[in-house]
Amino acid sequence: MNAAKFEDWFSKIMDKLEENSVVVMDNAPYHSRKTDKIPTSKWKKANIQQWLRARGIMFADDMVKIELLHIVKQQQATDVYAVNEIAKRKNVTILRLPPYHCELNPIEMIWAQVKNYVAARNSTFKFCDMVRLFTEAINVVTPENWKKCIDHVITDFEEKFWQLDGIIESAIEPFIINLNDSDDSSVSNTSCESNIE
Repeated sequence: MNAAKFEDWFSKIMDKLEENSVVVMDNAPYHSRKTDKIPTSKWKKANIQQWLRARGIMFADDMVKIELLHIVKQQQATDVYAVNEIAKRKNVTILRLPPYHCELNPIEMIWAQVKNYVAARNSTFKFCDMVRLFTEAINVVTPENWKKCIDHVITDFEEKFWQLDGIIESAIEPFIINLNDSDDSSVSNTSCESNIE
């Protein structure tokens, strides 16, 4: 799979979706081709200048790279993904999952079902038989299977992540140090202030 093939397929799928649908997508490279990349510190100075000029953004020729990147940041530019632009044409929203969280993607459970189907029935290990079994496995997946997988993500993982978020927040909050606090009895404030001075 590559970005060109995926985007071609995705364009065709758009005609089958209702307006205002939401498509959940992971961060596979072919899902994430950028149509307009935002300059980073890895870019050459000349390329950052060219990016700014192409957008009619003013800058002084004698500016150093860090100053140019500051101007880029002020533009509040964000990466534009090709699939997002395709989806916009049909008023479809792309919801990108956080990286490395496959457990939030119901399709991973569907793929597991398909793989298990093929593995349980594969006795010849010939490519033509694998293709036939794969096609059978895909056809066995029902809307009810999809609903169960989606419900599983919503009920099991979403609740766990909300709980984890609360645990992290309650654990981190006591460690916030207010440097403007006038209470000299606080050991952490005193040690921080003495390190700052």
